[in-house]
Amino acid sequence: MLYLLSEFLEPFWGPFRLFRYHTVMMGGGAFLAAVLVWWFLPRLKRLLPVDRGKAVRLPDGTLKAIGAEGKAGGKPTGAGVLMAVLTLPALLLFFPIYAWESLWDIGVVACVYLCMVSGWLDDRADLPWGGLKKGLFDAAVSLLCAFLLCRGEAVSAWWPFTQAETLIPAWAYVPIAGLLLFGAINTTNCSDGIDGLAGLLTLLSLLALVVLLYVVVGHRTVADYLIIPHSDSAAKWAVLACTFVGTMGAYLWYNCYPSSLLMGDAGSRMFGMVIGVAALATGNLCVIFVVAPMILLNGGLGLVKLACLRLLKVAGRPVTRPKPGEPKTFLQRLFFSVTFPLHDHCRNALHWSGQQVVIRFLLLQGLLQPILFLLFVKVR
Repeated sequence: MLYLLSEFLEPFWGPFRLFRYHTVMMGGGAFLAAVLVWWFLPRLKRLLPVDRGKAVRLPDGTLKAIGAEGKAGGKPTGAGVLMAVLTLPALLLFFPIYAWESLWDIGVVACVYLCMVSGWLDDRADLPWGGLKKGLFDAAVSLLCAFLLCRGEAVSAWWPFTQAETLIPAWAYVPIAGLLLFGAINTTNCSDGIDGLAGLLTLLSLLALVVLLYVVVGHRTVADYLIIPHSDSAAKWAVLACTFVGTMGAYLWYNCYPSSLLMGDAGSRMFGMVIGVAALATGNLCVIFVVAPMILLNGGLGLVKLACLRLLKVAGRPVTRPKPGEPKTFLQRLFFSVTFPLHDHCRNALHWSGQQVVIRFLLLQGLLQPILFLLFVKVR
């Protein structure tokens, strides 16, 4: 809103022109979102439902009921809905709206909030949503968001390890981008199980996307030097990502160990969609593997395992969990030796503490991001 108003307000006071600078919009959005979330979140948490905890299957096949940090449930959860509402004023003020064509972008932001709504309904339900129900909802929102991002037109994409660009027609881009968005939503959701884990990994991913969108893809000189297609629209998506950086930073103030509240599916699904949208806005369909490697490894391998097991079942070769003491087949060892999400395996099989998991996963992502980034943008 301020971007549009600056043209009318500048004649009355010159500094209003600053609201046409994306750096100002990024800083303003992040700061306002952080202040609002930090101030209101603890004061409104009494409105939230209580965490039910979850059951984790150990490598020996037994189930263990835990909440956050291995303790019983009972903390306020679903804080993602408060975070989304408190971030909305920052988006309304600082997310760049140029003209009526920005309705497409507003639709994309609406899809982010739809993911929050689905997660919130699941958080507050007496019985958790089934996998099919959540999967269908996520798939529908992901496909809609992918269509809004490409505006029903062909998209020019660049790739790692080559200077060639590919023009992807809308009928192909929508399902491919939709699949990536679906994966981003669910892998981020799967990573939310230890105080601070999903939040810190998401924060690191969003910061990397802000740099990539504004400094690389959105900067003509840098993009030309790296032989990457420049995008005029990249900077506005950097504003979106940076605003949610402020939101996540304020949430982590209360979610660091020992946490006082949880964002639940309402938050993790929303942030997963933000990561996916910002990654697609770079014009490279593979960038998400650069900015969120540990999120994808932590939650994505579990999704791949589940898909493989279901495909084998459909093919008439179901793989069942072996009973304690009985010999394991190759497929049983392949699929059931590791517990997913990976952070559960690290805690229960490797006996890492929750804090060790968070720090080590964060270090791994911090190490992998620059290495993968250099490979993607320099080896071309």
